[in-house]
Amino acid sequence: MRILVADDEFFARKAIVQMIRDWDESTEVMEAENGTDALKIIDEEIPDLVMTDIRMPGMDGIRLAAYVREQHPSMLVTIISGYDDFTYARKAIQHKVESYLLKPVDRQELSPLLDQLKLRAAERREHSLEMAMSACFYGEFDTGRLPLEAALGRGSYQTVVFQHRPSRSKELTAVAKETFHKNNLQALMLTDKFQPQLLIAWVRFEKNLEQHQLGGLHSLCDKISRKLEHIAGEACAAIGFSSAFKDLRQLDVSLKEAKLAALQCFVHGHRKTVGIGQIGEDYHYDAALIQEWTGAFTRKAANYQASEMAGMIRSWLDDAASKRFSVYMVQDWLAATVNIVNTLIGSADHEAPPIYMEQRSLFEFGTMREACDELIAKLDKVIGQLKRSEAKGDMVQDIKNFVEVHYKNRIVLEELAKHRYYVDPSYLSRLFKRKCGTGFTQYLLSVRMEKAKKLLETSPLELSVAEVASEVGFNDYSYFIQMYKKGLRRHARKGQKREAAQSAPEYGRIDGVRGKKAGKAA
Repeated sequence: MRILVADDEFFARKAIVQMIRDWDESTEVMEAENGTDALKIIDEEIPDLVMTDIRMPGMDGIRLAAYVREQHPSMLVTIISGYDDFTYARKAIQHKVESYLLKPVDRQELSPLLDQLKLRAAERREHSLEMAMSACFYGEFDTGRLPLEAALGRGSYQTVVFQHRPSRSKELTAVAKETFHKNNLQALMLTDKFQPQLLIAWVRFEKNLEQHQLGGLHSLCDKISRKLEHIAGEACAAIGFSSAFKDLRQLDVSLKEAKLAALQCFVHGHRKTVGIGQIGEDYHYDAALIQEWTGAFTRKAANYQASEMAGMIRSWLDDAASKRFSVYMVQDWLAATVNIVNTLIGSADHEAPPIYMEQRSLFEFGTMREACDELIAKLDKVIGQLKRSEAKGDMVQDIKNFVEVHYKNRIVLEELAKHRYYVDPSYLSRLFKRKCGTGFTQYLLSVRMEKAKKLLETSPLELSVAEVASEVGFNDYSYFIQMYKKGLRRHARKGQKREAAQSAPEYGRIDGVRGKKAGKAA
């Protein structure tokens, strides 16, 4: 522990320094006779605890405490004063000082206080290191300044990732710290920033310790898992560790390696620690097998064979464990599977925007079986939706059949949606247009016009325009004539003038004889 004593009274300062050394002779004690000197030492030496008098030249203790709280929030501060003044005490409390002592300081009061502050300083120092290390793990550090190097020293290190139930985090952390400490290893522990079920351990070691005292990280980590099982009733779901690094700026790389190794352990399901170097040596990648499997799976998907697809998924994951597929192979297979499922989702008809499946991290599951069950459940839901969608495709044909029979009557798609098919009108409109290539209103108009044309061509009776319009569902015969001529012009614009000319007499009959009858009827 490193302590700064700041007091302009020489004998009072020396008395406190001596009491601290009597309390623990290994403690490094620094002295300052005024606030200005204390400020310089605080910034340069970064002590764990500052014990400062309130009244000093240059900068008083209250201002010094305020500076420490702002610039060095993890540093502890204790105020020492000969003035039993509540105003000073209240100001000290505002700046979150650890304690307020009155002169002359009593040894019996100081020693237990230092015991408490030593523990608190160690906790804060460790927390500060963990925060700095977390920033390095996630690439958030300043490349020009790495305070960890000064705090941790140089040497080789490895990163270990333990997958566990978050509720067992405290037990696992305690067991891991104790185990590493007993094996003379410096270790820092922190919870993964994005996945609370992962405990990250940074372990620093000397080369000669790894083989002789540790027996390798494999056995040490397996020992930690067994201890956790003995205490909490369950072992770690997976453990993996990185290769050895020396540069702390590669902490992010070491974390990625450790996670991959832990994921390999999780996929294999044997709960034995895996090192990153084992993935390429003990586990294999078969691209041809993935291609063959996805081809067969896609064919099953095209036929909506949900049970067969579920069986294929279960069988593949069983093979992944028994045949020692590499984690890279499992990740690529999972990505391909999710892509096939999302293709199915996109092909379905949706009343609302579709929700596609995301490839979740396998660390979010307790076992591979849980991951498998969720994937199959999602697949079953998609297949069910597709089958319902296919049934709705028949709904469009039913609408067309309905129009063929009832074209003379008033037909409104919104009413059909609400009272005949019980679906959202806008959804039915989109579905109809997608299936038929045209909107419902235009389709109904084309059916009525086709019926009118047949009446004009084949009816033995001399029907008036109003009668023809009424027969095919038009209440306004002038609108009917307008639509009929519009159809003729569109026919001509398509370059089929000869066919249009042959049809022209039909319109001539409307404009001529029948037109006159229509006029008389009007």
